[in-house]
Amino acid sequence: MRKILFEKRKVSRFFSSLLVPCFLFALGGCKETIDEGNFAIKTEQTVTDYLAGTPDRFSDIKSIFDRVRLGRSSEASSLTSVLSARGNYTVFAPNNAAVRNHIKSLGVNTPDELSYEQAELIAKSCIIDNGELSAYEEAVFPSPSGSFPEANLNDRILSCSQDTAASGEMYYVINGGSRVLKTNIEVSNGMIHEVDSVIAPSSDNLYERIAAAGNMQVFAHLLEQTSWADSLAVSYLDQVYEEEERDAVFVPSVGTSIDGQKFNVPQHRYIGFTAFVEPDDVFASEWGITLSKDADGHVTNWNDVMAQIRQKCESAYGTAASDNLKDPDNAVNRFVAYHLLYGRLAYDRFVSHYNEFHYDYGADRARPQTINYPTNVWDYYTTLGKYRGLIKVTQIGTNSVDPDALNNPIYLNRKSVYDNKREGDYREIGIENPGLLVSPLNGVYDNNSLNGFYFPINKILLYDDAMRTQLAGERIRMDVTTMLPELLSNNTRATEFAMFPKGYCGNILNQSAGTIFLYLHAGVDPKGGGAWRDYQGDELMFLGLYDFTLRLPPFPKDGTYELRIGLSNNNQRGMAQMYFGDDPHRLQPTGLPVDMRQGAGSIAIPWTADIEGDDVTNAENDKNMRNQGYMKGPRYWSTTGSKGQTPVRDQGGSAAAIRLIVTTADMKADKTYYLRFKSALKKLNGQLFVDYFEYVPTSVYNGATAEDIW
Repeated sequence: MRKILFEKRKVSRFFSSLLVPCFLFALGGCKETIDEGNFAIKTEQTVTDYLAGTPDRFSDIKSIFDRVRLGRSSEASSLTSVLSARGNYTVFAPNNAAVRNHIKSLGVNTPDELSYEQAELIAKSCIIDNGELSAYEEAVFPSPSGSFPEANLNDRILSCSQDTAASGEMYYVINGGSRVLKTNIEVSNGMIHEVDSVIAPSSDNLYERIAAAGNMQVFAHLLEQTSWADSLAVSYLDQVYEEEERDAVFVPSVGTSIDGQKFNVPQHRYIGFTAFVEPDDVFASEWGITLSKDADGHVTNWNDVMAQIRQKCESAYGTAASDNLKDPDNAVNRFVAYHLLYGRLAYDRFVSHYNEFHYDYGADRARPQTINYPTNVWDYYTTLGKYRGLIKVTQIGTNSVDPDALNNPIYLNRKSVYDNKREGDYREIGIENPGLLVSPLNGVYDNNSLNGFYFPINKILLYDDAMRTQLAGERIRMDVTTMLPELLSNNTRATEFAMFPKGYCGNILNQSAGTIFLYLHAGVDPKGGGAWRDYQGDELMFLGLYDFTLRLPPFPKDGTYELRIGLSNNNQRGMAQMYFGDDPHRLQPTGLPVDMRQGAGSIAIPWTADIEGDDVTNAENDKNMRNQGYMKGPRYWSTTGSKGQTPVRDQGGSAAAIRLIVTTADMKADKTYYLRFKSALKKLNGQLFVDYFEYVPTSVYNGATAEDIW
């Protein structure tokens, strides 16, 4: 009989750090008690104690916390009660002047006059529940620009940036407008930081945020004219998903190594987008487009502007449906679509630093350091529209030749030259195409909307033949999480273990009822997360009698490619039959079932350890593996916990990191391809590991120069 246990939790996960008596208090209002035998008790004051003890600075926010409840139930605890209990909370507390200024802008005079919804927005926007991790102190603030890993109590990501006063003093700004006046007020259940204005993330949708930016009138107009503005205005919350009541935690019990571990079940399904936007001055400098305005600031030459833009776009995308900007075949429509991603991504979530070559994440594996990145890190994202495209996002390593390397900037569609010798270190040693610089913020304009983010770019973004050719000339390695926008919009990646209900991810199709779909990250593994061979530290795992189909990202250009998948074989795995094609209902087998239980070093997988200094023999061994349809894992990343010192290329034997060449085929850029995975075993505990994929063109795997081992 199938054994799958669910832990019932109908309350918010913010209670995860409270004892059972506290849990009852939250539901029924009884007095909290603490078992001192089970927990070390700090005697210092709590967040609530501190706020109550400094009424000259925080009486207003304290009164708002008194009113606002954590949950929707009338019996739910007030935030004041929650912040007086044990936990790890980061509170960006607005002082009294900040609260008074904010409520005045809302047309009221005192906090008591706020509507409950207004008070709730103010209160929950400034609190982050850090769960079992410590609260954020100044030392771990994202720097120079970024966002906090955990969302606030309204499930909104808060940005953080550094700025400098006229006096030369450096200070932090939260969410673009709240200056941190005093940091690191440590209390027993968290950390308080005083801010000079209320943190109030915009409730605008992404289009409205772009349209509100005075320096992005051209792109906002293009969104309107092509109807992409309507697409970006959809509800940020899947209301159908909200209607179903579900358990909060899933605990597998099927006879596998992860039995008994807790996987959070998403209680919401947020829908989000990300946009890369050229400011008006970029259109002016690159395409010669200038705006004429009347005395009231209204643009008067839109017809001329659109004629210029149409001409530029048609040179890249053709003249189909030229008279209908809303047609997905139209060149301007395709131009706009290539700027848009499905999935809400903060600036520092584009790439994931965890176990790349020689990267040491520091003392806290759950919060990798952001100061020293030895090499570039990148990933690929699929754009919106009928003609899906790929955008490569690269963050520059500290050791790069880029003149701004110490600031680790992010670029789109960059083409780099790496030290990719067998004994190299994969530093960026040359730049063939610098790409487009992505700015984390847009000056005085807030780029954080209710359903996504936008980011200014410094050049025109095109998916023309030259860019397609560039992307089609490199090995495209994609982490599977970038293929599942819902993981990005719901802030799952690198923050938790999670289990996703059927239908949660739009790119997972035809999922059987017996499929158990999990996400894991070494950084939050309660068992320590050591010796994982996962790319960027995370993976998808499927259990049960799984059968599902994955919609793949597009190929950049017509041609012959190898499709590869990364494997991490061990005796806990199962056996899967894979199917491939462009019709999700008529996919063809790619070969025999793949047994992921077998180690590397057998006749089937002739893995042989590298011999130091003997490149000829090592290359011959690699060739022998390829002849069997396998490759060693890349040298580019290391096993988790090794601080970047143990490349997965060296992981053979019974716990092997390898790549499987799924198929070699002629691919079309305008087709959508699918990969189906079906368990070949009638057992529930055979794990299917899905981590990353590679698209590799003939020019790379069979070119004049041998493919590198990275």
